Amino acid sequence: MTLSCMCCYLFMWMAVVVQPSFQATSNIFYSKINGTESLLCECPDHACQEVFWYRYLESEKTLQFLLYVNSAGREQHGENIKTSQFKGFVSTGQKVVYTLRIMEIQEGDAGFYSCIFKTKNIIPAGYYIMPGVNPPTVQPPTVKTQKPVKLCPRRNPNYSPKGCEHLVLWPGIGALLLLAITLAGTLFYFSRLPKKCRHRFTKTNPLR
Repeated sequence: MTLSCMCCYLFMWMAVVVQPSFQATSNIFYSKINGTESLLCECPDHACQEVFWYRYLESEKTLQFLLYVNSAGREQHGENIKTSQFKGFVSTGQKVVYTLRIMEIQEGDAGFYSCIFKTKNIIPAGYYIMPGVNPPTVQPPTVKTQKPVKLCPRRNPNYSPKGCEHLVLWPGIGALLLLAITLAGTLFYFSRLPKKCRHRFTKTNPLR
């Protein structure tokens, strides 16, 4: 085993140790059986000339080196890795993007997949592949509904729903009090007026 491969495996074991920290930020693919997935590994600049792809199988609890890809598109697979199932690609533009294409995915391929750049101390966030697993259903957000405010109708005086009695009772009492005060004032006013004198009719002298 060459020195570069030994360093690669060392970085892989470091990635497995810090795997729980990646779980919160990694992408999860609920892949279909016999389906295909494409995983991306982006380099922040053009200095990433070589990349190593690896995976950690959940069923076997083992770490596997998948393949090596350089910036010229040359690839080399690891031991006991199907060359027809894993393919490596590279595209250049504003930044270098390495792609791992996984074909004919089976239940045994469930696990954590990621990449490592040879010349950079960067371990990009990886991908969790869960073949044959249905994605969790997202609960719709709960919306709090406000209770409608009951308003008393103005056109129908006989309608008095619950909660509106006070809106009708107090104005009625106020009107009765106003009417009683007005009536009492009127009676008091007329009681203070001087009484009219009765006219006495004088008897006329009889005709003589």
